[in-house]
This record gives sequence, C-alpha cells and structure tokens, in this order.
Amino acid sequence: MMSAPALLLFSVLVIVPLAMTLALTFYRFDPSMGPVAAFDLHNYAEVLGSSYFHTIFARTFGIVALVTLLCVVIGTPEAILSRMGDPWRSIFLLVILAPLLVSVVVRAFGWSMLLNTNGLVNQLFGVFGMGPYKLLYTTFAIVIALVHVMLPFMVISVWTALQRIDPQTENGRALADGVACRHAMAHRVAATGAGHSLGQPDGVRPLRERLRDSRPARRTAPQSGSHDRL
Repeated sequence: MMSAPALLLFSVLVIVPLAMTLALTFYRFDPSMGPVAAFDLHNYAEVLGSSYFHTIFARTFGIVALVTLLCVVIGTPEAILSRMGDPWRSIFLLVILAPLLVSVVVRAFGWSMLLNTNGLVNQLFGVFGMGPYKLLYTTFAIVIALVHVMLPFMVISVWTALQRIDPQTENGRALADGVACRHAMAHRVAATGAGHSLGQPDGVRPLRERLRDSRPARRTAPQSGSHDRL
C-alpha cells in the first residue's frame, strides 16, 4: 500500500494520456471540424497501405538501430573505464553526466554552431581542401544528436549493472581461469614429452617412464612339463 500514491501519479501522468492518444487514433479527422468522435479504422489502413509511411518507418527504425549500436559500442567501454580508482573515476563520471547537466536548447544550439555550413566541422574539412558540406537537418546530424543525448543513459545502465557484481566473483573467475590455464599447460607439456620421448634423450622423457624402463625384467620359471616334452 505504500506504493499506491506513486501508482496513482503514474496512472494520471502516463497511462491516461497514452489511453487518450490511442482513442484519438480511431477518430475521423475533418478539416473544418477537426477530430470527429467516430470509431473508424481508416487511419490505420492509410498508414499500413501508404508507401510514404513505409519510408518513414524504415528510416526511423534504421536510425534507432544505428543509435543503439553506437551507444553500445561507445558506452560499454566508458562504463568499464569508469570503474577505475579515483580521481579517474570521478573525471569519467563527470564527462559522462555532463550532457545531462546542459539544457536541451543549449545542446541543440551548440550542435547547430558546429555542423552548419560555416561551423567548426566544415572549417576543419576546409583545412584539408574539402567541403563545405550540408550537415544540418540530415540523418547524420540526427544520429549525432541522439547519441549525445542517449549515451549517458547507456553508460549509467551498464555502470550500475557492473557495480552490482561481487568483487569476489570476479576474483574467483580469474582464479578459475588461472587454474584451468595451468592444467591445460601441464597436459600440453606431458603430451609433448610423451610424443618426443622416442626420438629424444632420456632427460626429456617423463620420470615415471624412465623409472619403469630401468626396472629389471622378471624371469618366469619354466613349466614343469616343458623338459619332458623335449
């Protein structure tokens, strides 16, 4: 019952607006009157049957997949490096959380100043005799901005999961890997010594085989009836 106020607040602020939006999708739109309360599937039929919307969906899911991949590739090493000791840990966390401390308007203005025709990026291209390129209002700019916004959340998620790992578990795994490596090396050395024992001196052969070969052979007594037969 302690979570009842939180659930109520969540329902009012999230579930109710989503339910109203879902109901609005079944309304019929009239240019003169706006949305008309009438249960109609025409909107869904238009979205699913129009190539225009298919192109938008394909572009959207492509951007989502690319942004997710970049966040994983960049964010996972950053989360691992953030487990370093002080002061590097504090510096990494500050760099990672810095985008969350800046306003969205300031971030958008900063990227517009960097990616416009006369921005710093095109000026850098001009040093090498390239450009200027149109970078604003392109898929490239959208991906850069989304990675800049979403990367801290990726790093925080991975970093939180890594903090829950017991250090004893990591030490035990490292110890187990070391023991397995030593066993594998011992078997490899034993197999190598056995394989080369026929063509190598006795110093290379295992000690057990040398002791076995140095024992005198046992003589078997002749059977009693063997002389009679002769």
